[in-house]
Amino acid sequence: MNSLYKFAGTFLLIVTPLLALSQSNSEYPNRPIKLIVPQAAGGGLDQVARLMLPKLSENLGQAVIIDNRGSAGGIAGIDIAAKASPDGYTLLMASATVALNTALGMKLPYDAERDFAPISLAVTIPLMVVTHPAVPYKNVKDIVEESKKVTGGLPIAIASIGTLPHLLAEAMRFKSQANLNLIFYKGSAPASLDALSGTAPIFIDSIGPIATHVAANKFHPIALTSKVRSPLFPQVPTVVEQGFPDLVGSAFYGFLSPAKTPIAIQKRINQAVAATLSNPEIREKLLKQGYEIFGGPPEEYASFMKNEISRWSQIVKAANIKVE
Repeated sequence: MNSLYKFAGTFLLIVTPLLALSQSNSEYPNRPIKLIVPQAAGGGLDQVARLMLPKLSENLGQAVIIDNRGSAGGIAGIDIAAKASPDGYTLLMASATVALNTALGMKLPYDAERDFAPISLAVTIPLMVVTHPAVPYKNVKDIVEESKKVTGGLPIAIASIGTLPHLLAEAMRFKSQANLNLIFYKGSAPASLDALSGTAPIFIDSIGPIATHVAANKFHPIALTSKVRSPLFPQVPTVVEQGFPDLVGSAFYGFLSPAKTPIAIQKRINQAVAATLSNPEIREKLLKQGYEIFGGPPEEYASFMKNEISRWSQIVKAANIKVE
């Protein structure tokens, strides 16, 4: 009899948590969800998150609350998400930084591939190579060829070390033997100012900050770092069209959850993200800002992240980039 009681007790200890987990999964979500955005309010990632927020909350049936965690370059916020309970109530909306930091070989308190379950790639946005109007370069080939004639290298403004513009500039040096003098700044704004003044006649940045200056003819657009042209700048050819496919590279934003989040909950969030990105009003606003919209399955985002980490790791190694 005692054995029977012990067996029954052991059975209940095993089964009860499983039943509770199953019930919580089926009822998910039944309380507000925290979305960690590892960036200060007002940045590009934050803007997209807030644009999606009302419809995402509606599609999940619960309020989604943004928690901006921009300190330490976003690393602190990403780490909080990595170590959160895998119950679907703490999510991460991350930028390309989550992949680039890994590619850069930085010492991180988390493993981007092991500690997260990719939910959905939301959007991507290409960068643009621009020049000061006073210089004669018309395309990427002109920049590459002219750079080889300049002692010390052709100056190019880069927002900061370890960013996507930096890696693309290194890819240009590595793949085309361009002689470039990379000038680093503490952010996009001061880099843009020097590029506008002509101090650094070439500049690479996301099309968002550059768009106004291109429209005002203060920058001459050379190329988009994408495979296809952007509806926002249909007149600007891509690096692929110009014969430089290795210079394709886009910033990207996506949703992730802690690694052990139940598959059923991951699917529920993925469906809500897809439905949100299918909303005509949201799509129109994103497209007008130059974003390419995705919202596909988790496998798409997982594959995308893996490829980004792999390709940029090669550039980091070839250029011997060191980031503390």
